Amino acid sequence: MQHYVVIDLGGTLVKYALADETGNLTQQGKTPSTCSNAEELLDLLERVARQFTVPYQGVAISMPGRIETRTGVAHTGGTFSFLHHTPIAPLLQQRLGVPVTIANDGKCAANAELWQGSMRDVENGVVIVLGTGTGGGLILNHQVYMGHTLGAGEFSFLAVDYQLLPKGIADSREDLTPVWAHYMSAKGLLRIYRVHKHLAPDTPLDGFSFFRAYDAGEPEARAALEEFGRYAAAGIYTIQSVLDSQRIAIGGGISARPEIIQEIARAVDRQYAAISFTAFGKPEIVRCQFGNDANLIGALAFHLAAAAPQH
Repeated sequence: MQHYVVIDLGGTLVKYALADETGNLTQQGKTPSTCSNAEELLDLLERVARQFTVPYQGVAISMPGRIETRTGVAHTGGTFSFLHHTPIAPLLQQRLGVPVTIANDGKCAANAELWQGSMRDVENGVVIVLGTGTGGGLILNHQVYMGHTLGAGEFSFLAVDYQLLPKGIADSREDLTPVWAHYMSAKGLLRIYRVHKHLAPDTPLDGFSFFRAYDAGEPEARAALEEFGRYAAAGIYTIQSVLDSQRIAIGGGISARPEIIQEIARAVDRQYAAISFTAFGKPEIVRCQFGNDANLIGALAFHLAAAAPQH
């Protein structure tokens, strides 16, 4: 059986594993992703790959940014702002002596669901990943759609305020009010909860504390999740007006809680009921199958496709 090193490069942590060609993951681990330039990033990726003693046939990397998977170039790097048209895959391949591929993290999540998950029987669908922002990918004609400039599926930037958006967003990105990421994200849910609790915006809060309050029946937590669902449904309705997709899968850490999917699905039902003359269909709302492993599995799927013989 052949093996591959799979790496999920995040802004805070690098997650990694050894995978076989079926997507089975072993020897999983993580390490801080601290680096300040491209050379340090390559050193980090090389260290992660070289710790595996089992012979492997390639390295598959998921990472943020505008990524050209075909050439292995990171045109941008998301939180790794020092990446500008950097040939990450070719440079790492020179160091390791095995084929290396890279792909955008949201598109990797979508590709995992397309390969073996919630989208494997879907021709046209959408994967939305709830994290610090709103990532994901589009599946069109049974393929992950990259987009003309490789930026398809960047749902963080879906406009929600057409008066504020023309005024722009500061480079600090502290105020994302004009776009969907301000609402449809793990960070957005906590922001809504702070408002309901009359807490200061910088009050420390995480998903665990929110769901402890929710499980205890706290009215503010229940109201916050309902409001979150309304914003989610409004964005999904907008996406549907363009794509008319069959299924929308929700992923990210907070999607492990069934209440997230249930609330979004209820809100989508209410949104469609509120506009009786809607000219496009209502999608099925489901949870992504692979959770926190999605980026690793999707990166492997891209790698295997790139290595497959072309007919």
